[in-house]
Amino acid sequence: LVAGFYAALNSSMWQRLPHEKALKLLNDLCFPEHCPICAEEKTSCPRFVCESFVSKTFASSMAQEETFPWFDLTAAQLRESPFSQLLEGSEAVRSHLAHLYQGTFGDWPTEHRGLTSTDTSLTSAAVEPGVMVDHTTLFSTTASEISSKKLEETTDNGSKSS
Repeated sequence: LVAGFYAALNSSMWQRLPHEKALKLLNDLCFPEHCPICAEEKTSCPRFVCESFVSKTFASSMAQEETFPWFDLTAAQLRESPFSQLLEGSEAVRSHLAHLYQGTFGDWPTEHRGLTSTDTSLTSAAVEPGVMVDHTTLFSTTASEISSKKLEETTDNGSKSS
């Protein structure tokens, strides 16, 4: 999720879209005008601001027509970022993004994939880098465990052919 949003901002930079317009596009996409969540709760939708993606210091130095900088997507996923902090700290943003996901792709796969909680954090992959889900066994495995397993398989195959 983090990489997806930062990739969208990279795309806006390559198109020379000022950061304010890029934010407007993301806000229009993620927080629709007639939002059922906010209508039910009688609140207003959250909105992305510049500080949702860059530090307050950097945001305050940006000129109005300036584009967002280019973001290293690997670093954005491996390190804590303003966006990952926003996801972790804002139930409203997580709810809206979950609603957007459900409207686009259908319900969360909670029961038929072996997951029991409907409270699953959208940011678990963003704030726990290296975690991948093996959909055949339904267990989470870290990237380092997978690398170790691949190395063992390679070593075992090499010794068997000797």
